[in-house]
Amino acid sequence: MRTRPAHLTTLWLLLAMVLTSAGFATPQRNGGRSLPGVGLRTLLGRPGGNPSAMTPQQLRVGQATTAWLTSIAVPALSAPKLIPGIGGTAYVLRLFVPATGTDELFTLYVPSSPSGQARPMIVGFHGFGVSHLDFSYYNTEFLAEAAARDWFVLAPIQINPVLNTGDISFGSAESQLNVEYVLNYVLDEWPIDLDRIYGIGFSMGGGNALSYAARHRDRKTGAFAAVVNHTGAVSPSDVWSHEPAIRTPLEATFGGPPPRFEYQRAASIDLSLTDGSLLPAGRHMAVNLTGVPVRTYYYVNDPKAYLRSQSDELDRFMSGEPSLSHELFVEMTSQPCGVTGLPGHCWDLLIESEVCDWLEMQSLAPLTAAGKVLADRDGRWNGFDVIAHGSGEFAAFDYRVLPGTTAAGMVEIFGRENIQRVTLNVDELQLDANLGLEIQTYAIDGNATEISVSGLTAPPSSVRRNNLLIANVCANGPGAARWCYDAPTGTLSLFETAGSFARWSIIP
Repeated sequence: MRTRPAHLTTLWLLLAMVLTSAGFATPQRNGGRSLPGVGLRTLLGRPGGNPSAMTPQQLRVGQATTAWLTSIAVPALSAPKLIPGIGGTAYVLRLFVPATGTDELFTLYVPSSPSGQARPMIVGFHGFGVSHLDFSYYNTEFLAEAAARDWFVLAPIQINPVLNTGDISFGSAESQLNVEYVLNYVLDEWPIDLDRIYGIGFSMGGGNALSYAARHRDRKTGAFAAVVNHTGAVSPSDVWSHEPAIRTPLEATFGGPPPRFEYQRAASIDLSLTDGSLLPAGRHMAVNLTGVPVRTYYYVNDPKAYLRSQSDELDRFMSGEPSLSHELFVEMTSQPCGVTGLPGHCWDLLIESEVCDWLEMQSLAPLTAAGKVLADRDGRWNGFDVIAHGSGEFAAFDYRVLPGTTAAGMVEIFGRENIQRVTLNVDELQLDANLGLEIQTYAIDGNATEISVSGLTAPPSSVRRNNLLIANVCANGPGAARWCYDAPTGTLSLFETAGSFARWSIIP
């Protein structure tokens, strides 16, 4: 069994005293107006003194709600065995999330970097039946490892609003709304390097980390640059099949037994309910992880055999997709687990320093030239803004971008399904609008769609569809294929009325 260095033990004891002694105050709401309280930047910028002596304080968060600071620990001041000059502040915060009407509790470690210096951040996802302190305090050394590297750490409890608990979430849409809100709050308040945000999770948390990464692909709102998955529950429906004791809360969370959309959207891979095998025609959210390196670890004697199988199926799926990157590490030697000294299901397989060494080499990849989008809701996906025809089902398409160097560039949007509108930006996709642009598209559901191209400084001189001139008509409503240029936003909209193959040519 691994032992913690003396300075880490000191840090854990310190955090234990601070975190367990602090009362978790309940945020107050007042109809959407900001409550009086100390501003976050003022609090964090206060010179001198020992922040660990502070009592829980109310913090302003925009105009909609407030957060409560429940406790602070300062390793650099209180744990002198840490490397001199290395250290920061560990906060436990509570934040009201308007979208779900619940409070999200989370640990945030802030390094002692100079003000304004953007630093990497780890987002840690805890396992089933425990809290955020599973990652930030009790069972890993990632907080201390981050302190040595001057990184941020965010560990959300991932509250499940349906059950009003954070120990069983399995990537539900509501629990991820809470994580999304907290992550964006942190990005707004602290200098985070947007190209170096990393997800790490174990068991339920491994599945949650991958699910969050696959469903949040916008750099501005915290897309993960890489993910470490330790024996993750990457298919909640498969968990339902193998864990009868928790079927009731799973069905309450996802609206009933599988198969259904809520299970699929929370999963990285779609597995058979009968034998746990990969469904060849399934809805695999992991297709969105184009350009995101993923590592999966599991111990060969982990008693959760179905989770080992899920790891193998995840590797099989991702290895079969040319645009995806996955490494599988299976620990074959006898590995003691926690205080029992017996093989089991626990964090101990990961060596935090080795994991962080690998993460340190990863940076958010630029938008890729080809890939797939499987969207469970309207939003931004791998450089495309997607609006679906209907909710409660997936919107999907394959894409390929071929920038032109001396001639018109081309964008292919193939296999459209449930797509009402898809928007692309010429600058982000490195397309030269001055050379013209061609868009090829077809739908497998036969539905019409709107393809919008933003970032244009002038309207085209003409637009052709299948080599026929198309009229510039901005009036709303169905009808023949048409196009419209909106000068204030620099957006050209192409209104495709059929699902069959069409080739649009935009002539500058």
